Amino acid sequence: MNNTFYLIGIIGCLWVAYDFVRKILLKRIKPLPLVIFLEFGQAAVYLSYGYLSQQLTYNHGYIFPGLMTAGFASIGTFLLTKAISISPLSSVIPFLSFLPFFTVIFGSLILKENLSLIQFSGLILLVLASLIINYQGKKVNSILGLFQTLYQDLTHEKGCVLVIITSLLWAFAIPFDKLAMQATNPISHALYHALLCGTIFSIARFFSKTCPWGSTKFLAVELQDNESPSNKEFHKMPSTYWFLLLGIINASFAMVLQFMAYQISYIGLVEAGKRAVSLVSNLFIGALIFKEPVNKFKFLGTVLILIATILILN
Repeated sequence: MNNTFYLIGIIGCLWVAYDFVRKILLKRIKPLPLVIFLEFGQAAVYLSYGYLSQQLTYNHGYIFPGLMTAGFASIGTFLLTKAISISPLSSVIPFLSFLPFFTVIFGSLILKENLSLIQFSGLILLVLASLIINYQGKKVNSILGLFQTLYQDLTHEKGCVLVIITSLLWAFAIPFDKLAMQATNPISHALYHALLCGTIFSIARFFSKTCPWGSTKFLAVELQDNESPSNKEFHKMPSTYWFLLLGIINASFAMVLQFMAYQISYIGLVEAGKRAVSLVSNLFIGALIFKEPVNKFKFLGTVLILIATILILN
């Protein structure tokens, strides 16, 4: 069991590193082309490794869960994109904190993976800690104020409802990742998943002229339209190629290890562990690299994360 949690910790760190590289790339490549490059780049890595190691497998039992996970994950991403385009980022992103909670719910309903009461309490604490950290920049002065702000955003910002739906769709897709690997292995599933998602995003790119927010806001969490160079300038920045390669390799390792973790542990524990590592890592990166101040909300959120992790690992 300890090895599983070490694996989850490594996965969380890999996704933190990937987010850091992606932030750099988003300042150089428009979001929709970037995600297409990353998906098909990962597919090339999986195909090469799978072919050389002779691990590529396939059977007809994969089709339904494979299409379900790729389809729902892609739809969720599109809804997140729409939410970002119609509501302030500071209002919509905190609602992604519910993803581990929804994952536990669907893991229980679809896979019969039931957490203990103590572990579930830890999960609730983790969601609360995530909300506290995400809302600390909105001058929320108390826990009651946190929930009042949460309610106001949910009732006044349409994008917040879309993000709740996004979290539900992503959480619903994750159990099908585990079901898909009953018909294949992590390398093969990662390959097929990347190909399916890359194809869906490529189709979206093709029709982006009829969808105004498709080409300029896709995954643009940190990106503003006037900060992104045209794709014709891509070849003028040699370092971009290296960052793109680093992002592809990083995401490839993270995705395969994540699928391996799904095989040997509850999906809810994997997602909760990833979230905990991500929150704490981002706080340390912000304090040490970007010299961001550690206020009382960040401190309280960190303490709650540590308590939540102890309860979840119980």
